[in-house]
Amino acid sequence: MFFLKNKISTNLKYCLENKIYKNYRVNIFCKSLINSVEKKVKSSKGVLLYSFPCINMVSAILSSNTIERLLEYPEVDYIAFDSYAFLCGTNILTANNVHLKNNSPHTGSGVGIALIDSGVYPHADLEKPRGKIKKFIDPLNNFKFPYDDNGHGTFIAGLLCGSGYSSKGIYSGVAQEAHLYAVKAFDATGKGKISDIFYAFECIIKDSSEFNIRIACLPFEILDFDIRLINCFKIFFDRLIDKNIIPVLPSGSLKADYANITGISALSNCITVGGLDSSPDHNPFAYSSKGPFGKLEKPDLSSVCTNICSLNSNIFYVSEKNGAKVYPHPLEKAYTNYTGTSCACAFISGICAILIENRPNLAFKDVLSLLKICCNQSEDDSSEKAILSVDKLFSKDY
Repeated sequence: MFFLKNKISTNLKYCLENKIYKNYRVNIFCKSLINSVEKKVKSSKGVLLYSFPCINMVSAILSSNTIERLLEYPEVDYIAFDSYAFLCGTNILTANNVHLKNNSPHTGSGVGIALIDSGVYPHADLEKPRGKIKKFIDPLNNFKFPYDDNGHGTFIAGLLCGSGYSSKGIYSGVAQEAHLYAVKAFDATGKGKISDIFYAFECIIKDSSEFNIRIACLPFEILDFDIRLINCFKIFFDRLIDKNIIPVLPSGSLKADYANITGISALSNCITVGGLDSSPDHNPFAYSSKGPFGKLEKPDLSSVCTNICSLNSNIFYVSEKNGAKVYPHPLEKAYTNYTGTSCACAFISGICAILIENRPNLAFKDVLSLLKICCNQSEDDSSEKAILSVDKLFSKDY
C-alpha cells in the first residue's frame, strides 16, 4: 500500500487501513483498458454499477481486498470514494420583474429540458392540461413512474414549465409549453452519487434527439475540489454542448462573504447563475457562492432566488406497487415556498428554453453571450449582481 499511496484518495486509504467498512462504493479512474478493469471487478464478485468510457471511469462496490488488488494493476490510475453532490429554492417571473402575458408567444413550446434532481411528483400543474413529463429515469430505485421523495425536483420542475393549472395561471413556470426529461439521481435527503449523475448525462445525451433536449437544468453543487471529478464534468458538459444542449448550474450555497465559488460551477463550459434577494435593490443573496474564479467572471449572471413559490409534493407517495402504477391523491396544498440558488438556475433554464424556441439555431456560446449582453449590470460591475433584462433579451434589437 505504501508504494501505491498516490493511486488512492486519502480518505479511502484511511478506511482500508483501519478496516472501517466491509465494502466500499468507489470510482476507479483508468489510464487505459477500461474493459480489463470491468472484468476484474466482476471476477472478484464486486458489483459493477456503471462504466463511462468517455472519461475512463468505472463505478463499483468492492471489498477492501479487491480494491488493494486493483491498485496493483498498471491500467488503474486512481481510486476514490463515489462522493456526493448536493441540491442547492413569490412567483419566479414576478420576483424577477418579468411580465409575460397569457397570450405571450414566449412559451418554450416543443423544447425539452433535462432535469437531474430528486425526481418529479405527478403534480396537476405538470399533468394538466397536457402531460409535461415525457420521460422519467430512476437509477436509484428503478421505478418506471414519476415520484419525488424529497420535493426539490418537483419545485424546480414547476419553475421550469408548470402550467399554473392549480392556481389559474398565477404560479406558472417560465416556459409553460416546454417538456421535461427527468432523471432522479438524488435521494430523499438531497444527496446524489456522482456516478448516478454521470449515468444521467449518458441518458440525456442518448435521448437528446428523440425528446429535443436543448437545456440541462442541473440545480446541484459539488463542494469537494477534486480535479479528477471536475475534469470529468467538463468532458460531459462538452459532450452536452456538442449535442446543442446548454448546461445551466447554480453558483452554489456557500456564504458569500468572499470569493468562494468552487467545483463545477466555476467551469467555463456552463452557464452559472447566482442568486439575488427579493428586495427592490436586488442585493446578492447571502448564501450564493460568488467569484471571480481565476480569470473567469463567475457567476455569469444572477436572478432572484428568495421566497419563491412553486409546486408542492407528496414526499411519501410511491408511484408503483408490484410493477403497476399507483395514482396520487390530490394535494391539500398545491404550492410551497423555497429559497436557494437552484431557483435562480431554474429561472435562467426556462428563459433559455423560450429563447431557443424563438431561435432554434442558437448554440451555447450564442445563448451565453445574449444573456450577458442583456444584463443590467450593477454599479460596481460585479457579475454576482448582473440581473437579466428579459424585455431587452426578446426585443427586436437582439
